Amino acid sequence: MAEHPGRALERNERWKAISSSLPITQNENGNGYFTILHGFRYDDFNRKGWMNLTSLSRTFDSTAIYRLPMFGDSNPALGHFVAGMSYQISKELYKMANLNIKIALRIRLANFGKSSIVLYHILEDASSGKILASMFRTLVKVSMDTRRPEPLVPEERRHYEVLLSGSEELAAPRFRLPSVDRAECFSCELVVRNIELDSYHHVNYSMYLEYSAECAAQAAASGYYSKLKGDICAFCVKKASTSHLREARAGEKLTVITWEEPADPFVLYFIVVNKDTDIFHAMFEYYQPVEFSNL
Repeated sequence: MAEHPGRALERNERWKAISSSLPITQNENGNGYFTILHGFRYDDFNRKGWMNLTSLSRTFDSTAIYRLPMFGDSNPALGHFVAGMSYQISKELYKMANLNIKIALRIRLANFGKSSIVLYHILEDASSGKILASMFRTLVKVSMDTRRPEPLVPEERRHYEVLLSGSEELAAPRFRLPSVDRAECFSCELVVRNIELDSYHHVNYSMYLEYSAECAAQAAASGYYSKLKGDICAFCVKKASTSHLREARAGEKLTVITWEEPADPFVLYFIVVNKDTDIFHAMFEYYQPVEFSNL
C-alpha cells in the first residue's frame, strides 16, 4: 500500500533535518560530497572485536543521501529502492577501526541507466588518506503505487550528465549467483520483525546482510563449511556483493540458504527465499585467518 503523500513529505522533511546535523562539503566538480565522522560506535563491532558488515553498510549511509542533488525529487509517489551493493573492505579497516578514529566519508555519482543510478562511496582514514573500504550502491527509481521501475525523465538525465561531466564513469562489479543443488545446501528460517522495516514499509536492505550472517553463523557452528568453522565472527569479510530482487514485509517467514564455492571455501553464497520466490542473492568472500594472525 502506498504511503499517504502528506506523510511521505513529512517523513522526507524529518530525514532532511536529521541529515543536516552532518557537516557535508560538496566536491570541487559538484558530482559528490564528503563528510567527517568521529569514530565508530561500540555496537559496530562483533563479539570478536571486528567491524561487522551490516554496521559498515550503515556507516556508508551517514553520507546523508537526502542532501545529495541526485535525490532532489520530492514527489511522494516515487522512491529509490536499493537494487544491489558491492563492498571491498581492506585489512586496514579491521586493524584501525576504533571508537576514536577520524574517518572521511566520500560519495559521488558513478553512472546512471534507464531507471537507475549508481553511487560510489569511499571510507578513508582522515589522517593518512588510506582507503579503508568502498561500496557501489545501485538504486532504482520506482513508482510507490506499482512498486515497478520508472524511467528517469529527461530533466533527471540532463542533471546526471552534468554531474558526470569531467569525471570518469565507474561501473559496479557484476554479480551473478552460480547454480547449485539447493537440497545440498544449509538453510535456516527467519521471521521478519516489524522493526526491520524502513520508511518504504519493506525490509531494509541492510537487514539482508544480517539474515545472511545469521545463516552463516549457524552453518559454521554446525560444521557445514569446510574451512569457516566455529564462530563466524572470528572471520573478516573481504568482499561482498548483493542483489535485491523482491520485497519482504513484517511477519513473513523467510528461508535463508547458504553454501561455499567449491573452488574457494572462503567464498560463501546466500539466497533468501520468500514464498518459493528468490528475493535476495549475495556473495561474501572472507579473508583467510592467516592474514589476520598478526593483527
